[in-house]
Amino acid sequence: MAEFHLTDLIIGTLTHDTLRYAFGAGGTYLIINTWLARRLRNRKIREQIPRWPQIRRELVISARTILIFATTGILIGLAHAAGFAPIYDQIDDYGVAYLIGSLLLIIIAHDAWFYWTHRLLHHRRLFRLMHRTHHRSHNPTPFTSYTFDTSEAVINAAFLPIFVVLIPMHPLALLAFVFHMMLRNALGHCGYEIFPARSDGKPLFDWLTSVTHHDLHHANGRYNMGLYFTWWDRLMGTEHPRYHQEFARIAPRPSVRSGDLMPVLLLSCIFVLASTSTKAAELRGTYSAPYLGAVVRFESCPNDSTLTCGRLLWGWDVTIWRHIQPGDLMITGLKPDTAGWSQGRLQHPETGLTFRGNIHQLADGRLRLRGCAGPICASQIWVPLRQLKNTLADLQ
Repeated sequence: MAEFHLTDLIIGTLTHDTLRYAFGAGGTYLIINTWLARRLRNRKIREQIPRWPQIRRELVISARTILIFATTGILIGLAHAAGFAPIYDQIDDYGVAYLIGSLLLIIIAHDAWFYWTHRLLHHRRLFRLMHRTHHRSHNPTPFTSYTFDTSEAVINAAFLPIFVVLIPMHPLALLAFVFHMMLRNALGHCGYEIFPARSDGKPLFDWLTSVTHHDLHHANGRYNMGLYFTWWDRLMGTEHPRYHQEFARIAPRPSVRSGDLMPVLLLSCIFVLASTSTKAAELRGTYSAPYLGAVVRFESCPNDSTLTCGRLLWGWDVTIWRHIQPGDLMITGLKPDTAGWSQGRLQHPETGLTFRGNIHQLADGRLRLRGCAGPICASQIWVPLRQLKNTLADLQ
């Protein structure tokens, strides 16, 4: 009977860890990086898309990590059977408040464990031996979340048995913890910023690590060692100095100020959903933003004639614009696609922040910019200046 229970434990744990990785990493990749990739393209942190050889390597290495994590789960099961791990079955034994508190405690403790072991692995004498495999994925994917050297996987796996030996845990809290760990890890490597921004451009929940936060770590391993929270990096001075600027570049502020027309323009250049499948014509000519907030002329980019740029000719109140003045390029890098023009960049005249946007031309020649920034969506029409002149002439 004992052998039968041990077999069940081994098979059950292996199945659970495999499915958790499949649903966590695979599900994140399927939803974020595949199904929603076009909708989220303006929140893509890096232009490059990881190729299949990298993903295949990550999957092979992750299979080894799953085995190591499953071995840890089997050891926890054996420790519980021997009376060493105080895992209790009845919630009433400790109460609902303890259940919630223990879940919060294990998440906070795991974040601390990860930060300090992660920082240790970046020591020059340990990095090549124990952590280099993870950073081979310079441009990560959700599958990078389990791409560890053997020694690093053992260090990561060691946290859970140590914690459950010291702190009584209910299986429900343990289940919530491991799924939270998997999901946060996969999202942190997905390459698309899904966290919302505040009105000042900072993350809405600035005490949580965003996708940009961890992506900067893969770009520069000296910074951003935290897993769930930002407080250890800030306390120890290891947060990337440009973190908030990079986050604001990908996830711009969601609100507009009264009397300032340019943020409305910026909102219209984020997360565009094209409404046509026809090939776009050449984008040329001079257009007016709503209420004559700005007048922009579209032309070939100076450094690449295959791209389209927008040069600011006039603004309603240029005295408050510190970064863009009439004559400067305000929009750069627009590429024609089946929906219009995409992958362009627009610089905010006041703050200097750069955002990505897309444009679609209507049948009557007007331009439609439509999109969302966080919870706020905006859409506006730009009118060819010649149409505006004709309309004014008809009114006279």
